Amino acid sequence: MNRRILTCTMIFLLAVTAGCKKQANDQDAIRATIDKHLNARADLNLSAMDREVKQISVNGDHATAQVEFRLKQGNASMQVEYALDRQGGEWTITNSQPAGGQNPHSGGMPLPNSPDSGGNSTPQGHPPVN
Repeated sequence: MNRRILTCTMIFLLAVTAGCKKQANDQDAIRATIDKHLNARADLNLSAMDREVKQISVNGDHATAQVEFRLKQGNASMQVEYALDRQGGEWTITNSQPAGGQNPHSGGMPLPNSPDSGGNSTPQGHPPVN
């Protein structure tokens, strides 16, 4: 009887440990995917800003990550939410948007310089910007 309890306890502990390690590996892989994505963007001046991954939520093969970008000179900041999917064992970004409905004209980083605004584009219906 004691041997059975010990065996069950060991199996449970191994399963919990393996689950925690997988989650940590997923979070590291998601951070690396976001860094790779941002470094590939020639229209961003990453040296002018600090970025911090605030939160990562993994649900199977889908994940979201909240990333805060802060200008090094000044106090402007914005948060971007990234949606990711695991495809073939690799995480890929499927969507990104400013988090929390932030208005980039209200003191945050200007829209054209935001990490995933697509360059100098503005939202559909936005008045021309000079």
